[in-house]
Amino acid sequence: MFPGFDGGMEWGGGAADPDGNYYVNVNEMPWLLQMVEIRRADGSAVPRGERDYMSYCAPCHGLDRAGNLAGGFPSLIDVGTRKTRDQITLITKQGLGRMPAFDSISEKERNAILDYVLGIAQPSTAQREEQKTASRPGTGVPEYTFSGFRRYLDAAGYPAIKPPWGTLNAVDLNTGQIKWKVPLGEYPELKARGIPPTGTENYGGPVVTAGGLIFIGATADETIRAFDKETGAALWQAKLPFGGNATPSVYMVNGRQFIVISAGGGKSSRPAGGSLVAFALPERPGN
Repeated sequence: MFPGFDGGMEWGGGAADPDGNYYVNVNEMPWLLQMVEIRRADGSAVPRGERDYMSYCAPCHGLDRAGNLAGGFPSLIDVGTRKTRDQITLITKQGLGRMPAFDSISEKERNAILDYVLGIAQPSTAQREEQKTASRPGTGVPEYTFSGFRRYLDAAGYPAIKPPWGTLNAVDLNTGQIKWKVPLGEYPELKARGIPPTGTENYGGPVVTAGGLIFIGATADETIRAFDKETGAALWQAKLPFGGNATPSVYMVNGRQFIVISAGGGKSSRPAGGSLVAFALPERPGN
């Protein structure tokens, strides 16, 4: 799937100026979309709990329950050592973070899923053989489930397409034409090898100022940047303690302008934390 589940213009949104120019960051990140049959490799039927897990939970937490940290979905392996059954039950009913509430599934399905996730009442080898015999492979209509949200990466862990993988764009809304497009973000290890900025997966939008600047974090390299709104030229950048996956805010105190961004990270498999970081020009003498 291209540009992917998180591709194109993202939830961070864009910024617009009074002249009718729209500034927006874009992901150029392909994802894999695959359906897998709900059946074991040996042809036996899948037990109820595992079957329901594959239908409801595996798209985010993975068929192997290992999770997807890049997407913000935690591992469920040994989850029973971290949370009680009652806590997990409550999460499935009310949701938490990116997980929606599964309040419409039956209690029988919910309990079967919890039993599977917590490693309770797993079928024995004899039971699996019985299921295999009873399933009569090759008869009936096969059932499939979504294998989960997976980025299409190369062997080194980078997007398996030609860069740029993330861009900042200026669109003239009066004509519908793209005025400029520049890579947004970089991988330091690739830069050290002499590779030009490739752009990175990005989450969080830009803000444009009356002074002709665009400020944006968003990238997977824990950096906030300023660009010239007319040309897209990079004018300034500063490191953040964690990824700035949020739209910056602009405010003024006693005539001094500030830019502040929430640096929480956690996207694109990057470290997570919690900081608000503000920037400003040096104070004028006498202030």
